[in-house]
Amino acid sequence: MALLNEKGLSGIVKKLIDLVFLGGIGIVVFLPYLIKLAFRLGFGRDENYWFLLVFLYITGFFALVIVYELKRIFKSINNRNPFAMDNVKSLKRIAYASFIIAVAYFVKVIFFISVLTTVMSMLFIIIGLFSLVLSEVFHQAVIVKEENDLTI
Repeated sequence: MALLNEKGLSGIVKKLIDLVFLGGIGIVVFLPYLIKLAFRLGFGRDENYWFLLVFLYITGFFALVIVYELKRIFKSINNRNPFAMDNVKSLKRIAYASFIIAVAYFVKVIFFISVLTTVMSMLFIIIGLFSLVLSEVFHQAVIVKEENDLTI
């Protein structure tokens, strides 16, 4: 089984990312109804509905940004062109979106403290830092690739 093409592992991962993206859009669209349903079922009794709605819209939107950028990266990987400036830009967008989500979780910790919220905040900081480092690695690879393409 090939790893880097539409029929290989990267193709399967891209299809899973597509499903996650569509599911995420559905969740964001129906978020007010889902939160009310969760409250009726007894979840989130200590949390304010409006705070939670705004928090989930912000984090949901930026999570969709991350998934969308991952879709773009996997599309270029499947096209056998992973070292492109578009991927560098996508990784930077993933980093910025991760930092915004981390800030949102940090604000949530101030109002509704929980261990999971603290862990999520730290996790998105790590994801953001990792994405920044990886974007620089890809940037260096793009430079080397362009230099090699010029030498025939």
